Amino acid sequence: MFYLPTKEECDEIVSKSKQFFCKSFIFNNKEVVVYHYKQGNYDEFKKFNAWELRGLTFVKEKNKWRRFLAIHKFFELNQAPGWTEEDLKNKKVIKVSEKIDGTFVHPIIIDNQIFFKSKLRFDSHQALSAQKIYENSVNLQKFMDFCIKREFSPMFEYISEKSQVVMDYKKEALILIQIRDKKGNYILDFEKIADDFNIEYAEVCENKPLCEYMRNQNVCKSKEGWILIFEDMKFVKVKTTEYLKRHKIVADIKEHNIIQMILNNEIAQLFDILNPKSEKYEFVKSVYDKFNKKYDSLQREILNIINNFQGTNKEFREAYQNYPFYAILSEAYKKRKKQNPKETIKNWVVNNTKKLKNAKRFLEENSDYIEK
Repeated sequence: MFYLPTKEECDEIVSKSKQFFCKSFIFNNKEVVVYHYKQGNYDEFKKFNAWELRGLTFVKEKNKWRRFLAIHKFFELNQAPGWTEEDLKNKKVIKVSEKIDGTFVHPIIIDNQIFFKSKLRFDSHQALSAQKIYENSVNLQKFMDFCIKREFSPMFEYISEKSQVVMDYKKEALILIQIRDKKGNYILDFEKIADDFNIEYAEVCENKPLCEYMRNQNVCKSKEGWILIFEDMKFVKVKTTEYLKRHKIVADIKEHNIIQMILNNEIAQLFDILNPKSEKYEFVKSVYDKFNKKYDSLQREILNIINNFQGTNKEFREAYQNYPFYAILSEAYKKRKKQNPKETIKNWVVNNTKKLKNAKRFLEENSDYIEK
């Protein structure tokens, strides 16, 4: 059902396609190679039959490469050919589970030790945190022993308040999402195994037709969405409208976007979504505070200069041409009779912080002078 490529075949795919890449490194004195992709181009996956190159990992042991599976690549509904509503509407659904909005992690065995790996690394915060959870859980250790003896590959999502992606689960946990056997087949009733070891897993939902979950997209507010598996073992992601709305707000949290949201009075939406304990919240708050301090100080400086200056335009230029934000000051001064200087300042900042490099420059430039 699922073709599992050898390392040599993975290397050949990487050599022929710009979409796929590998990362090689030494971990725990062993050579490790991880395969992944840069873009989710359907044509490239199909052309090279590269559905497994999504975190697929090889570890060299005694001159042989041991393969560790991740989850094969599949698409969201209507995202690619074969995954459209028209393609799937008449297919029989055999399993539905909640789509967990976390960080994918899976265990890799090296010298009979278990190490959790995120997409490409063993040393990411998420991988190290998953490792800690495993080491402190007798149930997980027994579960892993069970899987190793049967050559099963369990897969998890790591969630935590600190590592919030979009949805806020308000807890730290390892959520079991799939188990595959050595041939790559998915164990569809893996929840029975998880129950035996008291392992938390993604919620199993009713096997309703695709159209039913599409109708629920606008109703459900607490989930990223669902994973539907059809009788031909095709997987599809169906995401909720609420998740997509939140994702649009949270997806690209960088300085320029944060500043634009502040100036457009949209920042409250972002703070409402983020957990105050998350790294994303801390970053947004730091940019928010830094920007407001700089922006308020700049406004006061410029308004004070404009309101108190008496002289000609030439004298104004000569007096303030070395002012750190002369471009804003000059524009506000020239337009002072037609437009409130505060509006001029705001418009200038809006237009000149839309790019990331300019936003960073605005936040950092002449900070000692502006903040005095």
